[in-house]
Amino acid sequence: MTSSALAYHSRTGTIERLGHGVYRLADFPSSPREPLIAATAALGKDAVVSHESALQLYGVSDVAPSRLHVTVPRDRRYVTAPADNVELHTTTRPFAPGDVVQHEGFRATSLARSIVDAARTHTAPEQIVMAVREGLRRGLVAPRQLERAMKKAPKRVRDLIEEGQSA
Repeated sequence: MTSSALAYHSRTGTIERLGHGVYRLADFPSSPREPLIAATAALGKDAVVSHESALQLYGVSDVAPSRLHVTVPRDRRYVTAPADNVELHTTTRPFAPGDVVQHEGFRATSLARSIVDAARTHTAPEQIVMAVREGLRRGLVAPRQLERAMKKAPKRVRDLIEEGQSA
């Protein structure tokens, strides 16, 4: 769509601008996940909701992140966050098969990868333990998935995950 067409449809209320280069049809209901969809759409196809934002998606802990956490590949580390409330993470570890899942219009890290990533960035230990316990209890993650995800994690991270598994 041309920029003049976007401007016209924005003016007439047919579409709403969510962010740079991201629009939605105004006549369709919005989603509570709209900020995540807008952030990942603005950052491109390799952007993935991660860390505490992903833990919140799975509903396995009480985290309430004040920012939207999105991970992009390390070679995109100079990209600018599309909004002030977006915290960009980069990864040198390529996403392995099963590390990324499709959610309501965007991609997110798997629960196992989300737990490890959140623990690496110092999410409160009790939240990590709770996420492991709830994920296992509800069948959202298997012990072997956690083992694979934490393979090269620091000892502090492995200890937290093992604590959650031992309950």
